[in-house]
Amino acid sequence: MLALQLALVPAFVHAEADPNGESAELATVTVTATLSEQDTRTAPASTTIVQRKELDTLNPQNLLEAVREVPGVTLSPRQVGGRKTLSLRGLEGRHVLTLVDGRRIVATDDVVGHSDYQYGWLPMAAVERIEVIRGPMSTLYGSEALGGVINLITRRPGDHWQGELNLRGASSADNDGHRQGAGSVYAAGPLGDQLDVRLSGISGYTPQVADRDDPRYAELEGNRTHAGTLGATLGLGEHHKLEFNQFQGYEQRFYDDVSRTGTSYVNTYDIRRHQSDLAWRADFAGWRGQLRAYSGETSIINHRTAGVAPTRAQALADKVLDGFVVSDFGQQTLTFGGEARREELSNAGLLNGHDAADHKALFVQDETSFGHALHLTAGLRYDQHELFGHELSPRAYLVWEATPELVIKGGYGHAFKAPTLKQISPNYVGAEGPHTFLGNAHIRPETLDSFELSANWQKGPFTLQAAAFHSSVEDLITYRLLRVEGPRHVYQYDNVDEARINGIETGFAWDLAAGWSWQTSLAWLDSKDGNSGKELEYRPRLSGTSHLDWNGADGWSARVGVQHVGRQYSAQGNLPAYRLWNLRVSKAIGTHVDLQLAVENLGNLRLADESPLFGYAERGRTISANVRYRF
Repeated sequence: MLALQLALVPAFVHAEADPNGESAELATVTVTATLSEQDTRTAPASTTIVQRKELDTLNPQNLLEAVREVPGVTLSPRQVGGRKTLSLRGLEGRHVLTLVDGRRIVATDDVVGHSDYQYGWLPMAAVERIEVIRGPMSTLYGSEALGGVINLITRRPGDHWQGELNLRGASSADNDGHRQGAGSVYAAGPLGDQLDVRLSGISGYTPQVADRDDPRYAELEGNRTHAGTLGATLGLGEHHKLEFNQFQGYEQRFYDDVSRTGTSYVNTYDIRRHQSDLAWRADFAGWRGQLRAYSGETSIINHRTAGVAPTRAQALADKVLDGFVVSDFGQQTLTFGGEARREELSNAGLLNGHDAADHKALFVQDETSFGHALHLTAGLRYDQHELFGHELSPRAYLVWEATPELVIKGGYGHAFKAPTLKQISPNYVGAEGPHTFLGNAHIRPETLDSFELSANWQKGPFTLQAAAFHSSVEDLITYRLLRVEGPRHVYQYDNVDEARINGIETGFAWDLAAGWSWQTSLAWLDSKDGNSGKELEYRPRLSGTSHLDWNGADGWSARVGVQHVGRQYSAQGNLPAYRLWNLRVSKAIGTHVDLQLAVENLGNLRLADESPLFGYAERGRTISANVRYRF
């Protein structure tokens, strides 16, 4: 029923619109599309902005929860503990680059088997907005940006101290009433005339959920989270400033499992993350620039009870020096930049337990306006990888402001993903599980070429948008069977796959009446394996979201929404469509306190009852209460 309703919608809403439908009055800004601030509606990319106001409404506990309703985002299973990662325009999470203020995080989902650890890098209390760029962005950001880029922009202090404290409690129908809880804090402000300071932190606990069909297993893993940030900005006169940021996080995942010999045990992963950066920024008449150094690391240590052998300890690290300069020349803006990055991996399956690779890159981008209505953005990046060689990433994008109401834009982009150090290291042997995986020194980067065309129409309280894209992916990295040794299969990483992905994104935003607004989006995906012609696994053909918002008198507000996930193909059998309904009611008490009551998964849908093939789980009906105090 919902799919039919959404299919009748003529166009797709970019979340340039305010979550409450105020798109005509409030323009939003993106810095991710070009490295300079631009109105999202006319930026040279398909861009969705999740604003701070929307984050307050959703109250997400991590990045995945914050963006899972963004158009083009679907879910991919990780087959362990109910875990899932996001896909963007049909490309897996390993093909989506995640940034914090433009700094890449150390992602794990293509290095550590069955992991989804990249979503807990930043407390949501520290985030001002999340910019989601759909489509290839390797021209500016290099490897991993095939499906797009997700950039978390942190909150910045004003001219006085401000902050907020959040307390959340929740209970789910599927964990025997065991409670969930979280607390977060954010504070920022000036210390004197030239120094600003900001800090944030979160601490939370979520219990595991036992598998109803076999309680020896966990259907959803539990977690404990503790994370914090500290940042400072020092003014060095009128045109210069220095900025420092430090992030530290600890997360523990735990779930009940059964070994191959039938032994029940508790599986625990200790995940530690940290990142430090120092940046110099300058802003002069006619040019501005940035020079930055940062480093980050994720380490994973596994513990198992009942004498079951743990998996290997692993650590991934990046050390980066990057910078860019932007110069304005009348109707033209030129951006030059470069990056030097050292990637390191510690794993006992590597020779001497360690390997590393150097990445070097230069890029140039030209933004030219032909009058007031036509704008061309073109760029080229050259990447040099120590192990596989080099890659060129061109991009060209045209924006036409046809009328004050109508914007048409489209273009072409090339992107790539470098092989992981496990995949490209010839001496890597992964033999912890029932099968063995070998590295391959001759492996090539995965590449993508994509074309897209979109139109955005806004008039008064109404916004319509439609976008179509075609992507061709070559040299997808997977593994091929080399031999069988008794019960053990030996595989080697190799370039064996290619894919074709076509899609349409449509939707609308509508201010229905005073205090009422409605947003709906729909994405249709046609994905094919280039060799077999079959559908790619776990890509819903149809997905969409819709929510109705009400803002009443005396601080009352409410939202009712639904997320539709369409039929999916898997090699074991097709997965049925499903829908999740959510309800949120909020009350502002004065100017400092907000109360929120939310019911998620109203219908208490259990995916395992729909099909045992989903490979991930949704939490059952969850009732939560949140208190937010602003100061």
